[in-house]
Amino acid sequence: MSMKTCIDACDEAHRIATEAAIHGMQHGGALAEWELVQLLLDTADIAETATDFLLRSSRQFTGLLRVTAEICDKCADSCEKLAAEDLRMKQCAEACRRAATQCRKLL
Repeated sequence: MSMKTCIDACDEAHRIATEAAIHGMQHGGALAEWELVQLLLDTADIAETATDFLLRSSRQFTGLLRVTAEICDKCADSCEKLAAEDLRMKQCAEACRRAATQCRKLL
């Protein structure tokens, strides 16, 4: 699998997880629970870092991609629980799952 596909997937996960965190804080309720918001922000950060490592062809990317895939999967699981009621969470779950899959393909 190409590195570009993984870069694009991680970049999208970063963007959508960030947007989902903001969306959750604006709408409140289950979407604004601290554990979820923290996971969304952690996911956004790790996905952005993975993108940066891949863009500069860092030799250290393997371990980072393993962690990125794990965190993206956790985020996708959490977002999927809210996906039926909220389209933004559905989109986040899908983007995070894609990023996790693409990260694992480069391992």
